[in-house]
Amino acid sequence: MNEKLYILEYQPDEKGCPVYLAQEYEPEEWEWEAQDPDAFRAQICREYSSVIVDEEIKFIDFDFYGLDSKFVSNRFVDVCNICAVRFRTVPFDIRFLDHSRPEKQYFIFLPANHLPILDAERSVCEVELNVETGMPMMDRFFPDVPIYQKIEKFVVRDFAFPALFQCVELDMLVCTDEFRQHAMNSGLRGLKFVPLDENYVYDPWAGW
Repeated sequence: MNEKLYILEYQPDEKGCPVYLAQEYEPEEWEWEAQDPDAFRAQICREYSSVIVDEEIKFIDFDFYGLDSKFVSNRFVDVCNICAVRFRTVPFDIRFLDHSRPEKQYFIFLPANHLPILDAERSVCEVELNVETGMPMMDRFFPDVPIYQKIEKFVVRDFAFPALFQCVELDMLVCTDEFRQHAMNSGLRGLKFVPLDENYVYDPWAGW
């Protein structure tokens, strides 16, 4: 594989990137489903906001946060535009308990590209099995892609990857080295780039 790929993970610190951001959302539910690859095409009519209910959090400065739903700053969006990433943003008004707002603008991030990238024949992996039928469980949005219980050796198939996309097998955002370099040069905060190579182990049940 010639292309270097990295998983985007949130990296907390003590300078505006809290370990957990407790929020009360308004409205409580999105008009789209986070895992839906067509979410970026959803008809969105509502305005979305939240209040940070942790009174100890009076300052946030991250550029990327979240698991299923991703919250990004205007600076993250700038890097996406530089790298020609296909995406949609939904304005997200974050407030503190004293009704003040962070300096950065925030958005809910909806990636347009959702790609299965695992070369299953060259990888070492275990699929989830249906208890009743014994057959592999398949992704409901990508019926040709199984759900993986564990991937001990992740070999990426040969493909011309966009700069940033949602990896179907991992259900995580993955980027190229081009995006990583631009993000680092821009000083984006709250971002950790985990190499997605043959040494990467995917084990979502580890520690349970």
